[in-house]
This record gives sequence, C-alpha cells and structure tokens, in this order.
Amino acid sequence: MRLKIGICALLSCTVLSGCLNNRYITPVTSFQTSTTQTISVISTFYSSRNSYEAQLYLADIANDPSLSVATKDAAGHPTPLMQSTFSPASIKARLDALSVVSVYATRLYDLSNTTAPADFATASTALGTNLSSLNTTFTSLSGGGDPTANSYIGPITSVIGTIGKMYLNGKRDALVKTAIQEGGPQVNVILSLIKTDMDNIFSKEVITGANDQLASDIVAYNKDRVNLTYDQRVARLATIATAASVATSATASVPSQLVSSMISANNALLKSAASTSGKDKQLSLSSLNDALGAWVTQIQTLSTQISPLVK
Repeated sequence: MRLKIGICALLSCTVLSGCLNNRYITPVTSFQTSTTQTISVISTFYSSRNSYEAQLYLADIANDPSLSVATKDAAGHPTPLMQSTFSPASIKARLDALSVVSVYATRLYDLSNTTAPADFATASTALGTNLSSLNTTFTSLSGGGDPTANSYIGPITSVIGTIGKMYLNGKRDALVKTAIQEGGPQVNVILSLIKTDMDNIFSKEVITGANDQLASDIVAYNKDRVNLTYDQRVARLATIATAASVATSATASVPSQLVSSMISANNALLKSAASTSGKDKQLSLSSLNDALGAWVTQIQTLSTQISPLVK
C-alpha cells in the first residue's frame, strides 16, 4: 500500500511539475479561444457584404412606391438584387485566410497541451486541400482584378509552413516558442491586410449605405406623415432613430478594432516568447495577460456593435 501511495505521489508531482513548467498553456488557451470568437464575428461581417447591398436596394423600393423591384436597371445592368458588389471568390479567400490563422492558433493550443508532438497529424491534413493551396487561390485572384490579393500570398505561404513545422519532434515549450516567433509576425501581416481591406473598402460601403438608408427613411416619412396614424408615425420615427444611430456610428472600424485587439494580443504573445530573463518573462507575461483581457472585453463589446452592420 505504501508503495502504491508513493508511486501515486510521484506521478502527481511529475504531472504537476509538467503543468507548472508549461508557461504557454494558459495564454495560448486564451489566445485560441479568443481567435475562434473573433474570426466568427469577422467572418459573419464579411459574408454579409453582398446581402447588405441587396437589403439597401429593397429598403429604397419599400420607401418609394414609384419604384419597382427589378433584376436589371434601365441600362440593362444587374441591380444589387442580382449582382455581387464584392467578388464571392475574393470574400471566400479572405475567410480562408482567417481560417489559416485559426488553424495556427488551434495548433499552438494543441502543441502546448501535448507531451507527444510527434503524434500529431501532418500539416496538410490539419489544413485540408483548400487551405493548403490558398496561396495559389490568391495568386489567381491577383490576376483577376483583386487589388490587394497579391499581398496575402507571402504571409499565407509562411504561416502554412510554420504550421507544418509544429509537427516535428522536440521539446514542447521550445516548439511552441519557435512556432510563435516564426508564425506570429506573418499572422500579424495577414490580420493587418484584413484590417486595411475593412478600413479602405468596406468602410465606404457601410458609411454610404447607412446614410442612404437614413435619407430614404426621412424622405418617405415626410411624404407620408399627414396620412399616417399616431402609432404608424411612432413606428416610422423609431425606424428613423435606429437608422440615424447606425449612420452616426457607421464605419467598418468596429470589426477593424476587433482585428486591432487581436494584433495587440499576438504582439504580446510574440514578446512573451522572445523574453529570456526571469524579470522579462514576468513583465511580458503580465503584458500578455493584459492584452488578452482587453481583447476578450473588445469581443464582448464590439460583437453587439457589429450586429447593425450585418444584414
């Protein structure tokens, strides 16, 4: 019995020691969870861009009885009901780029939680055929009129390569540190490109659409108000108040801010991996926890603010 107790105690100490020595498990777990939540929010925003244009088109028609629903305009061009303002292939490629970042975060989590990195599947299995060849997809898009597609090729290729290296034999913490130092900077490049697209392309769409919607609602109300009942006027004015609120804050900077928080957390993770001395490790870990905490708060706050921008 004493022998069994002694063995159990020894095993417990070994397991506990392994957990205590794993300095990455807590921040990497938080990083992976927040990455999943952030990408879910941003992906919803991306996926809604073309339907957003169609909803604005139908709202204008609803406010003006003289307008009829059509699939083509007077010049024979497709209306927003039938036309994709943004190339579905380009949007899917951005969503796939975010998926590569998600796989990177998941593999960091897996690596920090395992004692046998060699038992992992191959990188190509983890990514799948579509993501493994994503650099080729962006190459084809760059030749098809997508102005920023070419910028994604280098960092995508680099992150895919880093994911592959995560499956080599070696000490766990050393592998995690190497993966962060090699993959983290390129993850920042991908996220910065996503942020730039939002600031320079989608912000214009959101701002223009929100102001057009407000103007259309106001014109319709002023034209119809003398024939509306009190309850109808209250309902219309509530719609205008909502439209005014959206127009006032209309900008793609809301999802852009979420990406910025993710970049800050990734930078803090990079700094933590680069720290060597005990004091530096302590300070960098404190900064990392602060950045991760701020990111979690941003996810909770900005998710509700993004909702009006998604239709």
